[in-house]
Amino acid sequence: MNKNVTILHQVPLSLDESIKESIVAINNDIFTSVFNYLQKEDNNKIAQPNLIIGESGSGKTTLLKRLYFSIENSVKHLKPVFIDGKSLFSTDDIWKHYSLRDDSIRIVFLIDNIEYYFERTDNSEQYNLRGKLNKAGAPVLIATCNKVLPAFTDYGAAFFEGFKISYIAPLAAIDYDLFVSPATDKSRLGNLMSYLPKTPRSVQIAAKIINDSTDSETDIMLLTDYFSSYYQAKYDGYVAQIQRILSAIVKAGNGVSLQDIRKMTGQENGKISPYLKLMADQKIINKTSKTQRGGIYTVADPLFKLWLRNNV
Repeated sequence: MNKNVTILHQVPLSLDESIKESIVAINNDIFTSVFNYLQKEDNNKIAQPNLIIGESGSGKTTLLKRLYFSIENSVKHLKPVFIDGKSLFSTDDIWKHYSLRDDSIRIVFLIDNIEYYFERTDNSEQYNLRGKLNKAGAPVLIATCNKVLPAFTDYGAAFFEGFKISYIAPLAAIDYDLFVSPATDKSRLGNLMSYLPKTPRSVQIAAKIINDSTDSETDIMLLTDYFSSYYQAKYDGYVAQIQRILSAIVKAGNGVSLQDIRKMTGQENGKISPYLKLMADQKIINKTSKTQRGGIYTVADPLFKLWLRNNV
């Protein structure tokens, strides 16, 4: 690995002011919808929790901070409280921020990355939170999350149908120009973005790589270097059977069938199929519709696929 390349997951890139302005413009419809709702909020009624879904780097934190300052500066009957989801391990960690004494003012919890709370707590703890929120005058919950979790969709989950959900859409190719200089090579940018989530942060990473690189081949090398530590840790965290199956899948460029994996690993279907289902459920791999050979499996993340080819 090139030691001079900063790894994103160790030191995230900060967003400069021009990029923040572009993110504000891209996500303005969601901001307007949520802010208008908050301005009309009736303190004598039960509030509707709102959830904003978007990939890492899509501008969720910027949007939430914009809501914070807009509420603080122009909505007198609301008091915003910004909470980093990484600090949450229980409902009490949220509720300790509720210390309001004035009944005419309503707290707004703005929780960034609420997935940490839902991944660290059980359903009974989450029912505790919903019960606290489900009262007239209780705090309004506005949260961000990087994906739709089972806690939002599973019947019987505490927050099943509990949120009004807004989605930050992936950037279209035409939007990339908002986040790069006019001199950036758009062909090379498009090539790098084919491996990355379509977010402002990804565009910023790709533009930096192009600026530090000499040609498209070096671009790809720097891109894999950039994420190498992340993917190595991800791969090392899988059990040996998943590693074995991933190795078999990436050896075939266009994906493999269950029969192919069986031949390559020397294992029977019963030892492979449960792991394939688990990997598909966790979006580690994709499975195409059945053909004469059966379902075809491929690695879901194209950059992870590229890293695996070079490292396993």
